[in-house]
Amino acid sequence: MGCKVVYYSVALLLYLMICEHVRAQCTQPSFKSRNVILSESFITTQSFPSRSTVTFECEVGHVRDPVNPRASKSVTCEGNQWTSLELNCIKKSCGSPPDFLHGKYEITGISFGDKITAVCDPGYILAGQMKDRWCREQGWDGRDPVCEAVKCEAPPVIENGQLVDQPLDTYDYAQVVSYRCNKGFSLIGSSDLHCSEDGTFKPDPPKCSKGCTKPEIPHAIRIGGRLPPYELGSYLDYKCEEGYKMDGESHILCTAEGWKPEPPKCNVVKCEAPPTIENGQLRDPLDSYSYSQVVSYKCNSGFRLTGVSELRCSEDGTFKPDPPKCLAPLTTTATTTTPTKVTSKTLPKDALLTTTTTATKVTSKIDPKDGNTNSSRTSKIVGSTVGVAVLCLAAVIVLVIYKKRSKHEKVATGNEVDKEL
Repeated sequence: MGCKVVYYSVALLLYLMICEHVRAQCTQPSFKSRNVILSESFITTQSFPSRSTVTFECEVGHVRDPVNPRASKSVTCEGNQWTSLELNCIKKSCGSPPDFLHGKYEITGISFGDKITAVCDPGYILAGQMKDRWCREQGWDGRDPVCEAVKCEAPPVIENGQLVDQPLDTYDYAQVVSYRCNKGFSLIGSSDLHCSEDGTFKPDPPKCSKGCTKPEIPHAIRIGGRLPPYELGSYLDYKCEEGYKMDGESHILCTAEGWKPEPPKCNVVKCEAPPTIENGQLRDPLDSYSYSQVVSYKCNSGFRLTGVSELRCSEDGTFKPDPPKCLAPLTTTATTTTPTKVTSKTLPKDALLTTTTTATKVTSKIDPKDGNTNSSRTSKIVGSTVGVAVLCLAAVIVLVIYKKRSKHEKVATGNEVDKEL
């Protein structure tokens, strides 16, 4: 029995030691955010037992951070975790690149991996093809650039024309040469060329033609003159398409210097903002209007619109027809007479009194079907006047009857008194 206890105890102890050995180890450490790598002697090892210590070094192109120059570069495996690394590395600086004659560097940065580009001053050109330099571990790579003065070779020769001055073997930067055509030919293009930055003459050389080339005028219509070819003395007349407005002369003549005056241009018609109106406004106003575009007006509440509500952007750049007007509402007066039966001792039996009521009606509409609005209005006024006259006459008649009745009653009353006496 005792032997079995000892046996199991030893087995358990060995098992625990094996488990502890398996558990207490670390995998290969990594601290990429600190721009470091494991020292060469530890790179091939994938796992480390507890209490192991490893060291790190700065990556290529990096140096210790000067903020903490004494930072430890080692870490220790404790159980299955590594201690914190103090070492931190930053990109190495190559410093400002050296200056060079007749040029400068375009700099995006001066740290490891950054690029600078050599650019020559106007009138100078870079000798060789290497214009970029990179910041490497040992500093700026390549050689200092050299900028040489720009030289142009002889300008191109043209048919039926020649240089005004005697040609040279080479020309300096920005130097100008001029061309002329032989007699009977007209020059097409620019007569002056200059030696440009890339060592060539610009723009393209002119051409000498016995006549003029066909003008290219977008949105223009030829209304006079002949078809090409155009000899000296030929003419052309143009007009612009609908919706376009001419800028320049419509009549041009082919001369030894080309078309005179210069061919016109046809620009799209644009209208400025349409006119504003009192007591009214535009519907959906815009910043600018093109040819044939329509705008619409409306009056404020309580006002009536007279005229055309829609205007159109016309060929001359104005809106037509004239804008409408917003007028105040019209007022009309209507008179009504209501007969009232009144019973009184002082009035004749069943006498009628008339009550006159005057009403004012505000109207803001005009019947477009009524072709004679003024005649209708005049008829209404005449009718109202006649009505008032009739009412006045009836009132006079009632008053006369009333007075006669009153006089009759007084006489009757007097006679009754005499009889009593």
